[in-house]
Amino acid sequence: MQLDVSVGISQRERLADWADFSAQLEAHGVDRIWLIDSQLAMKDVYAGLLAAALRTERIELGTGVTNLLTRHPTVTAGAIAALAELSDGRALLGLGAGDSAVRGIGARPSRVAEVEAALGFFRAVFAGGQGEWEGRSFELPHAARQIPLQLAVSRPRMCRLAGMLADGAIIMGPVQPDLVAEQVGWVRGGAEEAGRDPSEVELSLVTTMSVADELETALADVRSWASAQARLLADVKELPESLERHRPELERAKEAYDFGEHLSTRAGHQGTISDELVSALAIAGTPDECAGRLQAVLDAGIDRLIFPLMGSGRLARLETIRDQVLVRLEAPARS
Repeated sequence: MQLDVSVGISQRERLADWADFSAQLEAHGVDRIWLIDSQLAMKDVYAGLLAAALRTERIELGTGVTNLLTRHPTVTAGAIAALAELSDGRALLGLGAGDSAVRGIGARPSRVAEVEAALGFFRAVFAGGQGEWEGRSFELPHAARQIPLQLAVSRPRMCRLAGMLADGAIIMGPVQPDLVAEQVGWVRGGAEEAGRDPSEVELSLVTTMSVADELETALADVRSWASAQARLLADVKELPESLERHRPELERAKEAYDFGEHLSTRAGHQGTISDELVSALAIAGTPDECAGRLQAVLDAGIDRLIFPLMGSGRLARLETIRDQVLVRLEAPARS
């Protein structure tokens, strides 16, 4: 199956070293890099993507994900068009309502209607036409290349919007089959509502995973990411049964979260959640246990898995995922 990764460029990492690392990812068989856009925690996403484009030949490169608030859509369109040109058509635009980049500056995520308008804008300018944004028309002739639009989703309205208008949906966890099945259904429902074939909408799931023989070691490795997921879930009014009983912990995670340490493996706020909740939100365990969890979400309708590469030892983590876990999986089947 495809091997996609989500990664951020640490503030301590040299961009030249990142460029070298992107070439190593390609050599290790990675098919897509989704580069995190969170200006308070990571180095600039477009500088990173352009550096990677110059050092790679095959791998697809995308924002994982950007938003409509920290950058005007015309700026994003120009940046992605430049990436598409430099990479010979390997660019992807991953878009969301906004999370750490937006909340970290005291702003609120975009409304669903605004995201819908943005998808229409990007589709138009990437086709070489005029795009409408906030009552004004814009045309970017140098952006006249169709670039796949992937929408980050979790809740019903955004899932349906992805099905209606996007080329793909990036489901932002957690890795719970009952919730994933609901999300897949929402995306497919949106496609059907728009008269589209649901199979045309690619479904990816961000899947944070740690493989280790000792459960304690594996849980510690994914605890920071799980705390970020817990914060997001605190605002969800109706959770699946598998997560509702953790509601008090989710609220504590939201209150304690420090956006300056977003996704840091050393973040202090990660201590607010229990081992049980970490296990529910992320995947941790032996290769067989991890493969079983992954297979369950693939069977729920997921096409591609996106694996975050966190902390140190990123290549070793990738090799473990590829050589010890993915080899145990069956190919995903469309229902």
